[in-house]
Amino acid sequence: MNPGDAPKFMMDQMLITVGKYLRICGHDAEWDTGATRHELIVRANAEGRIFVTCTQRPLDEKPVPAKSLKLEVGDPVEQFHEIIRAFGLDTTGRLFTKCIRCNVALDDVADNEAIREKVHPNVFAQHSKFYRCPKCGTVFWRGSHVVNTCRKLGLSFPKDEPEAA
Repeated sequence: MNPGDAPKFMMDQMLITVGKYLRICGHDAEWDTGATRHELIVRANAEGRIFVTCTQRPLDEKPVPAKSLKLEVGDPVEQFHEIIRAFGLDTTGRLFTKCIRCNVALDDVADNEAIREKVHPNVFAQHSKFYRCPKCGTVFWRGSHVVNTCRKLGLSFPKDEPEAA
């Protein structure tokens, strides 16, 4: 499935953690903590997004979500896997390629000296590959947090870079 063909999600306020997990796998997930449920549904419909909720209230609000998924489980990791199963989503092809804050694709850092001041000296010394969000400027690297997140979500560690020593 091409990234352009993949489903896009609008997460209810209670599912931000699950939305972050989707972004970790390179999927398009949006949320807005300042918006009402009604506003999220309107935006989801306008943007062709699947409205994802775990509320016990029926989805008979006005407007009705054009596309929706009501999650049945309460644990965020289990909810993540429920979405993955429901839509047959790839969990490895674009792993850690998207900013979890901004929902945009990360850029490879071509010149590590350009980000030296943005990361701890030990991190800079241990890693040769860095990524930067073109929107917020956050610098990312594949350190122990990546390994731990993969383990937590039951995913394979991306093999394009050796794990940190």
